[in-house]
Amino acid sequence: MVKFIDSHTHCEFSPDSRMKMADAVEKVRIEGLGGIVFTDHMDIDTPTKDRTFMFKPEEQQAAIDKLENAEGTEILKGIEIGLQPQVLNKIKRYIGDSSFDQVIASVHFVDGVDPYHQPYYDGKNFIQAYGRYLDVIYECITTYTDFDILGHYDYIARYAPYAEKSIYYTDFSMQLDRILKFLASEGKALEINTNTYREKCGGVPELDTVVLCRFRELGGEFVSLGSDSHDLNRIGEQFSHYSEIIKSCGFDSVTHFKKRKAEKVRII
Repeated sequence: MVKFIDSHTHCEFSPDSRMKMADAVEKVRIEGLGGIVFTDHMDIDTPTKDRTFMFKPEEQQAAIDKLENAEGTEILKGIEIGLQPQVLNKIKRYIGDSSFDQVIASVHFVDGVDPYHQPYYDGKNFIQAYGRYLDVIYECITTYTDFDILGHYDYIARYAPYAEKSIYYTDFSMQLDRILKFLASEGKALEINTNTYREKCGGVPELDTVVLCRFRELGGEFVSLGSDSHDLNRIGEQFSHYSEIIKSCGFDSVTHFKKRKAEKVRII
């Protein structure tokens, strides 16, 4: 069995998580994975001004250090930073001198609205709603570049009320191309987040393999796999299936980051 690293998980330092670090590490061992990256939420200036989606890096990292004697299991320190145009300078100050192995950059809020909720979609068709989300991703990642992985570029499709439950390259080729070109040129990874491809809001989003193939065509080298687990039963979910898809699109490995350097696990 290939020992992939689950590069996107949330433990007790994320307020919406239902699992503890120690339990997650044990689950990784049971599942035969190579390891786990704890990438807890850091979202500044949420629409509700909720400060619970923040954590103290030094406390999270100290807790991980206590687990790092786990033989044969890689346990890495990560963070998922929530990008919004108005908070990018604040992110720099917040992270400070913390020594993360891996930084995931994600967009959870668009124009001051959480697309988890219906009001974001009011008055928009799927082209407008998804397109605006992709535009914000590009604006943020080209301004704030201190990250390793672009998290769940198709996050918005999880909760959208449309019949069109997926972000297809044919619909958004311009927006996706400029994102993919930037990631490829900067040596960033594109994340395949298996949490997106589950039943939500009456439909199952589909991973468009054309996006992966186009990323490879544009020079993209790194693709990561993350479960986005907030509970134990989803750690490593569908990794075998999606690693084969990644391979079929021209990539020979799945990538995670250690000490901010890309590490590849070859897909056999």
